[in-house]
Amino acid sequence: MELIVRHQEREEELHLERTDSGYRIVLGELTYEVDVARASDTIHSLLIDGEQHEVSVRRRKEGLYRVTSAAGISEVEIMDPLTHLARTAHGEDKGGAQHVTAYMPGRVVEILVAEGDEVEAGQGIVVLEAMKMKNEIQTESTGVVKKLLVEKDQAVEGGDPLFEIG
Repeated sequence: MELIVRHQEREEELHLERTDSGYRIVLGELTYEVDVARASDTIHSLLIDGEQHEVSVRRRKEGLYRVTSAAGISEVEIMDPLTHLARTAHGEDKGGAQHVTAYMPGRVVEILVAEGDEVEAGQGIVVLEAMKMKNEIQTESTGVVKKLLVEKDQAVEGGDPLFEIG
């Protein structure tokens, strides 16, 4: 199966092939042997080239996923080559605001920016407390804070909107 994967400004072709022991994934110039075990609807245990990784994958909307791992939180867009070609041809490749949602239930303990602030990719926007741990929710793109959709001390559920970056 051929796909196009986008993470931040990086875009790669991905080839996915089922094998006897899992999957062979070719991403750009790199090849990975991957075994996947599903722990729940959103939690997956991956054995990638013999190294163990736990990830949470939550669908945000069609083709857009929030991936949480020990390395951090990322948004990944996955599309088939024809969809990618159509978007590129129509100039829709980069448009729109980034809408960020809570990836788990929690409470807003701090808001680090104000509406209208210019922010850099990786900058913290909101701090959520979930399961007695504070998690800084960061923007994945450079832009302007269009809307803050939460207030300090507000309870949120997984999937609730937090902010928009344009």
